Amino acid sequence: MAPDIQKQLSHYLWVEKYRPLSVDDMILPKSYKEFFLNIIKDGQIPNLLLYSSTPGSGKTTIAKAICYDLDATYRYINISSQGGIDTLRNDIQKFASMKSFDGKPKIVICDEADGASPQFQAAMRATIEEFSRSCRFIFTCNFITKIIPAIKSRCQVFDFNMTENSIAEEIKPEIISRLSGILDFEEIQYKQETINKIVESYFPDIRNMISLCQKYSKMNKCIDENIFTFDSVDDEFYNFILEKKFRKSREYLIQKNYNYSELFRELFDNLIPKLDSSKQGQVILIIGEYMHRHATAIDPEINAACCLYEIMATI
Repeated sequence: MAPDIQKQLSHYLWVEKYRPLSVDDMILPKSYKEFFLNIIKDGQIPNLLLYSSTPGSGKTTIAKAICYDLDATYRYINISSQGGIDTLRNDIQKFASMKSFDGKPKIVICDEADGASPQFQAAMRATIEEFSRSCRFIFTCNFITKIIPAIKSRCQVFDFNMTENSIAEEIKPEIISRLSGILDFEEIQYKQETINKIVESYFPDIRNMISLCQKYSKMNKCIDENIFTFDSVDDEFYNFILEKKFRKSREYLIQKNYNYSELFRELFDNLIPKLDSSKQGQVILIIGEYMHRHATAIDPEINAACCLYEIMATI
C-alpha cells in the first residue's frame, strides 16, 4: 500500500476503515451468508427488509456489500432524516425511473426505515410496485413493528438480532478473530482473554466493540481490563442528576467518551433505585421513551441530553 494512502487511512474511524466491502467478508451465520452469496451469483436480488433491535449488527453494511458485489448502481437514503415526500418524488422515484444504460442492477437502500411515517411507507409501497421491473429496495430498521404490513409483504425479511444461542456461538469466534486482527494491524497490544470478554459483553454490536477499542487504545496505547470501566459511569454521575446539575452531567458523559446506547440501561439499573418510590414509575417511562427514540436519533448526544433534562424536571 502506498505510504500516502496508508497515512490517509490511519485517520479514519476504524468502523469505516475496516467495514467489509464484500458479502464474503461479512461476519454472518452460514445460512445467511449462503443466501446472500447466491444472490450475488445469480445476479438477481429480491426486495429485502433487514431488522434488529440492536444497532451495529451489520444491516447497512450488508446492504452496501450486496450493491458492491453486484456492481449495482445504488442510492442510499437515511429515511429517519430524509423521509419526506419530496425525497420520495425528487430522489427515490427519479432514481428508480432512470434507465440503466449499462445493464447494472439498480438498488435503493432505505436505511432506518422505521423512522418513516405510515403515510411515507404507504407511498413507498406504491413506488416498489411501480418500479418493480427496474429497481430493487433494501430496507433496514431497528423496530420491525413500525414497518407497515404492505412493505413487509413485498420484501424478504431477515432477522439480524443474532441472539439465538446457536447463531451466537457460530459467529463469536469470527468476531474475536476480526477484532484481534484489527488490533494486530494497528499494532495495539492486548490480552486475548480481554478481547474474548469484550465480544461476550458487547455481542452482537460489532460496531460498538471496534469503536470502544479505538477510543480506549488512543488514550491508553493498549487494550487491558480497565476498558470495561472506561465506558461506564459511577455515582458521581447519578449525584449530578439527583442534584439537578444538568451541565455537569453532560460534561461528565463527554469526558468519559460515553457510548449513549448504553446510557438508558445504566439509568434503569442504577438511577431508579436511588429515587423516591413515588417518582420511579415516571422516570422509567421517560427512560423507555428516550431509549426508543435513540434508535432513530440523528444526534444521540442531543437525545441523551433531552432525557437527562426531563428526568431532572421530574424528580
